[in-house]
Amino acid sequence: MGARSFMLAARITMSRDGFDEWLSTPLPGLDIIENPSAMYTGWAADGTAPDWDLTGVAAHYPQAVAAIRAERAKTPRELLAPRAADGGDLLRHRDGALEVYLYDYHGEATSTQTQLLMLAGAGRFAHSGTEAPVMYWGGDIDPGLPTPGHQPLAVLLVTGARARFVDTCPLDELCAELAPVEADFLTLTGYGAAETPVGDSAVLFDPAVRRD
Repeated sequence: MGARSFMLAARITMSRDGFDEWLSTPLPGLDIIENPSAMYTGWAADGTAPDWDLTGVAAHYPQAVAAIRAERAKTPRELLAPRAADGGDLLRHRDGALEVYLYDYHGEATSTQTQLLMLAGAGRFAHSGTEAPVMYWGGDIDPGLPTPGHQPLAVLLVTGARARFVDTCPLDELCAELAPVEADFLTLTGYGAAETPVGDSAVLFDPAVRRD
């Protein structure tokens, strides 16, 4: 999919205790997702085969495989701590929910897959009955939510037991739900300004992450 930027955003209802437990629990295995091969089905990259088992990476960049697998063995706190220091993303517990908005400028699909596993595991610590969509999309530079008529790359529905990719979702409703998170992300990071300052990690990232 070329040198694009990738974004992930979600709002998953959970208690503060659940949020702290999620931060401290290692990422789940791929079996947390019912249908990983259907990641792109129905969306902008429909027909693309996701490389969850890292076969393509191993063929072209064999030295990278061990590093990716090591990342997927971390806890969310360990995985997110470097991003908290950079100040270019948003991750917090606010108003009874995990709110996340991650921006990878010219990122890699394997990194996004690691982040999707991280958020798939969040459902185990969410409020009972939670079904929360995680949106994954890409663009040339702009980190804002998809505009009307533009499709995401994937939507992962996170539930209390497992997660699954869905091939349809009311995008207008999802974008409306995520719009307040997007607004804080854009304001606090400074993206969209004439010059992009580094954000203040004290307001972008929860203190429980910044402790590391």
